[in-house]
Amino acid sequence: MSDRTSTGSYFLKDSSIYLSASAFTTVITFITLPIYTRYLSPADFGIIALYGMFGMVVSGLLSVAIQSATYRYYFEYKEDPERFKLLNSTNLIFLLFVFVVSGICIYHLAFWFSSTLFNNQITEEIIRLSFLSGCVNYFFTYITLLLTAQTRSTTFVTITIFRIMINAGLSFYFIFMYSLTYMARIYASLLTQFLMVTILLFLIRDCLKIKFSISELKISLNYSYALIPRRVIGLIYNSFDKMLLNKYSGITSVGHYSIGAQFATSIKMIMDSIGKVYTPYFLSTAKKNTVDSKIEIVKRYYQIAFFLMFCGLGVSYFSEELVKLLTTKQFYPAMYVVPIYIYFHLFGILGMISICQMMHAKKLASVLPSSIIGVIINIILNILLIPSLGVVGAAIATAIAALGVGCTNFYFAQRVYPLPLNIFKLVRLYLFIALFTLFIYPLMIMEVNFLLKIIIKMIFLSLFIIIGLHFKYITKHEITVILSRIRKKIKINETI
Repeated sequence: MSDRTSTGSYFLKDSSIYLSASAFTTVITFITLPIYTRYLSPADFGIIALYGMFGMVVSGLLSVAIQSATYRYYFEYKEDPERFKLLNSTNLIFLLFVFVVSGICIYHLAFWFSSTLFNNQITEEIIRLSFLSGCVNYFFTYITLLLTAQTRSTTFVTITIFRIMINAGLSFYFIFMYSLTYMARIYASLLTQFLMVTILLFLIRDCLKIKFSISELKISLNYSYALIPRRVIGLIYNSFDKMLLNKYSGITSVGHYSIGAQFATSIKMIMDSIGKVYTPYFLSTAKKNTVDSKIEIVKRYYQIAFFLMFCGLGVSYFSEELVKLLTTKQFYPAMYVVPIYIYFHLFGILGMISICQMMHAKKLASVLPSSIIGVIINIILNILLIPSLGVVGAAIATAIAALGVGCTNFYFAQRVYPLPLNIFKLVRLYLFIALFTLFIYPLMIMEVNFLLKIIIKMIFLSLFIIIGLHFKYITKHEITVILSRIRKKIKINETI
């Protein structure tokens, strides 16, 4: 029997399912943004950004990256489900214990965090709620990662859609009924997270047992310990810019930065959706350890890279129109963040295959050098650029650091599990995307007709596709298959 994750039909089908969830999430985000930006100020968005950052960083540090072990050993223990139940339950109990003990400490140290780290821009109450949110959200991420390992794409999509709808509904309820601002978003996210985790625990009940094993915990920690330094560095990397912006430019600049990053994150959603299929596909295909299997992995990767580059270019081109259409004038500075911040995600495409190579080779310690390089570049550039360039400087620092991380990961990944990747082909693709993005800022500044701008951008996007076809990053057949799937989904929706 062939492995479902290694088939092309599986890849296209599950990718389209995950992408539909990302598309729905993006649409809801953009639809609700005009409401949020009319009732919340940039400073409110800044507070929400710091709230989300603190909980994510602390829970991420405390988790010791143990979800990676659960994900990895799911494939290892496929033929021994009882052992996987024991490992999974052990890891969840371990996380719960660590979070509860740490939560007691955070509760009493909330004032210190508020005054020392955030200049009292967020209160003690928000600090405590942020930690609680980070912990619950980690459980959500942990369990949904397990769903992707099980290739339960439909379940994952249902949960994702349900989550964003409940969150939006509760946010509006608190805004309109209780006249809350940033606290409306905070309360809504907390309630939604608790509800989703409860549902998810029920959905994975077949992977649970009320039992704890020291030996299984050791196995998990032995695997995940290599990721801890990278995790620490990565969390610093994702938080230092916001903290420095808050210090030098104020909470409003953090709001502009977070809105710009939110538009750019639509690419990250697409990347995550494809990654949820590509990682199991990679791990299953790599097991064959043949020349043909490696060629197939690389071929699929080039297709994904080009598709993501095209999506990133599209978001960059229309960032001006999106920001002006979906926000108010006080948020317009965010449009200058988007095209640069997009590169943070585009350089992350290198990691999509590199991390898979390291996972397969069980050499995750190889990610440490790239993490160190990334955080050093990020900190130095943020210190140099934020005082003079503000949010744009923070975006530049983030993008350049991502390039350093991506290149280093690529180098070490090729050493631990070599693949027939054509470096020149990848570099050429990045050069093309850089060339095409040179026109974005001049177009933003130019006072020309709105429709003329749209036409110019559409022409450049069409040229990018032509270049992709010419250099065989993608084929006409693949474009035809994608378009036919889109037409089928449209017809199904019309019938419904």
